[in-house]
Amino acid sequence: MAGTESTRATVYNKPGVGVRKMETIRWLAALFFLIIMFVGIYFFNRSVKTIATLGLPVALIVFVGIIYWVKAMGDKADAYADRALDARRGAVAEEDVGNLLGELPAEYFVVHDFVSKRENIDHIVISSKGILTVETKSHRGVVSCEGEMLKRDGGPFEKDFIKQAWRQSFFIRDLLAIQNISAPKPQPVILFTNADVQVRKQVRGVEIISRRYFPVYLKRLPNRMGAAEAEKIFEILKSSQTQMFV
Repeated sequence: MAGTESTRATVYNKPGVGVRKMETIRWLAALFFLIIMFVGIYFFNRSVKTIATLGLPVALIVFVGIIYWVKAMGDKADAYADRALDARRGAVAEEDVGNLLGELPAEYFVVHDFVSKRENIDHIVISSKGILTVETKSHRGVVSCEGEMLKRDGGPFEKDFIKQAWRQSFFIRDLLAIQNISAPKPQPVILFTNADVQVRKQVRGVEIISRRYFPVYLKRLPNRMGAAEAEKIFEILKSSQTQMFV
């Protein structure tokens, strides 16, 4: 955490930690299925002669079965490897945004990788301009909006990111309400690090922003609370994470 004399934002935790752990778990899962596959092939090769004594029909059934089994194991390994690569891209995006937020002025407070009940909140930015819950996305392509639906290259995303962003915002709102802090309400933000964002308005109340535009967005926000209150909220969020892991 930055010292009190720092000219940069005060930061708690490292960005992308949760996603890096997820990446490691997925690579280990992919390796596990590969090991199982090769062990199965090894024992099959050792048993070929024994299987052959059971007759041609049985041998063919066993052979076809092992082919399908090997394919299934290979597909599972590929799926986990693809998901690990997705996690890596997500972690790189979160780390990049973490560097960006770390360069903010000293009146900003930033919490990375905040653990909630259902998921990790990538970044929380607290300042006199309010509270932002920031969900980072590494998707490429053109991000647009049709009605109340967020789209990439004209098609829907794999899940409802707007709903996810509001869920994170509500979690922080409720957590602060326990501490008798009811205002300002956390503003959900979806920040795309690699996409061409062509959305110029909130989508169902959520800000949709590119990495390049994010500093400009922060500057344009009006003041909503004092610096002392912002620091108090930061300390509450820090304390909640410490208690969670005790």
